[in-house]
Amino acid sequence: MKYFYLSVAVFFCATLQAQVEYFETLPENPEDGSCFVKCIVPDEYAEQSERIETRAAYKKLRVIPAVYETEVTTVVVRPASKKLIYEPATYKTVMDTVWMVDPYNQLTIIPATFQNDFISVEVMPKSGSWVAGEKDPNCPSINPADCRIFHYRENPALVRKVPIEKLENPASTASKRVVGKYELIAKEVEVTPARTREEIIPEVTKDIKRKVLVKDESVEEVQIPAETVEVIKKVLVKKGGMSAWRKVPCTIPEQVGVVPIHYASNSAALTDKSKQLIDQYILSILTSNSNAIVEIGSHTDSQGGSEFNQELSERRAKGVVEYLISKGISSNRLIAVGYGETQLLNDCDDSKPCSDSKHAENRRTEFKVY
Repeated sequence: MKYFYLSVAVFFCATLQAQVEYFETLPENPEDGSCFVKCIVPDEYAEQSERIETRAAYKKLRVIPAVYETEVTTVVVRPASKKLIYEPATYKTVMDTVWMVDPYNQLTIIPATFQNDFISVEVMPKSGSWVAGEKDPNCPSINPADCRIFHYRENPALVRKVPIEKLENPASTASKRVVGKYELIAKEVEVTPARTREEIIPEVTKDIKRKVLVKDESVEEVQIPAETVEVIKKVLVKKGGMSAWRKVPCTIPEQVGVVPIHYASNSAALTDKSKQLIDQYILSILTSNSNAIVEIGSHTDSQGGSEFNQELSERRAKGVVEYLISKGISSNRLIAVGYGETQLLNDCDDSKPCSDSKHAENRRTEFKVY
C-alpha cells in the first residue's frame, strides 16, 4: 500500500449519537472479540423545516394615460422690433496751410574778449638783522667779547610782477530768423455728423393647434402576494466534542496512508489542494464501498503547548469530517481521533530545535479503512 502525507491532525467519532453508542470508559464485560476505539463525540443535529420568503410582497403599478383636448392658439413667431438705419456724415473741402519745415531763430556765438595786465606779488617780505662790529674803545673790560657795538641792517621786501588777462566782454549770442517751408493742403471738414434713425418692424404670428391637458396621468395599484419556499435545515441539538469509546469492527483496517495535506502553522483550514487529495484517496473509497468505515487520525508538530496542540489536532480532524459530510458521506462511517504531538515521526520534540520543514513532517493525517 502506497503512503501519502496530509497535514490534518484531528479525528472524530463522526456518527450520530442516536445511531452509535458511546462509552465514557471501556465496558467491563464486553462481548468476546469486541473492539473499541477512543474518539471524539460529534455534534448532534436535527432537521427542521423553515419557510423562506424568496420574494417579498409588492405592489404592481399601472399607469392610466392622461386626457387632452385640442385648441387653437395664436403664437408670436417673431416679436415686433426696430430696425436702425445708418446715415453717414457730410463733408466740404477747404484749403489749409501745413508747415513742412517750421521757421526758427538761428543763433551765432560771440566769444568773450580779454585785456592784458599784471599784478604785483610779494614773494619775500622785508627783514632785518643785527651785525657785530668793533669794540667800544671806552669799555673797561679786558674781555674782547664785552663792549661790542652791534649795528641793525634792514633788507627790503622782494616783489614779483605776474601777467594776467582781465575779462573785457563776456561770451554772448546773436539771433537771426530763418524762414520755414509750408504747403497748401486740401482737406474735408465735417458739415453734418453721422447718425442712425429707427424704423418699426411689426410682429409675425401663426395660428397653431395644440393639445391641452384635461386630466393628468394616474396610477392604479395591484397587490402581488409574497413568494415562499420550504427549506430543510440542520439544527444543532447537542454539542459534541468530548472523548468517548466507540465499538468498531475487529478486522485489521487497511492503512490508506499519510496523504500530503498541508496546513499553515496553527491553522486548521483545508486548502483547495488538500480537498482534491481527500477526494482522490478517501472520498473515492467511501463512495465505491458503501460498507467502508474510515478512521481519521490527525497529528501536530511539537511547537506550542501540548494542550493547545491536542485541541488543534481535533479541530483539524473535525474539518476533514465536516468536509466529507458535505460530500454526502454519512457521519456514522467516519471515526476521528486527535493525537496532538504524541506521535512524532522524527526527533523534533521540545528538547531539540528543528527547521519548519522538519516540523511540517509531523503535521499530518493518517487514514484507516475498516
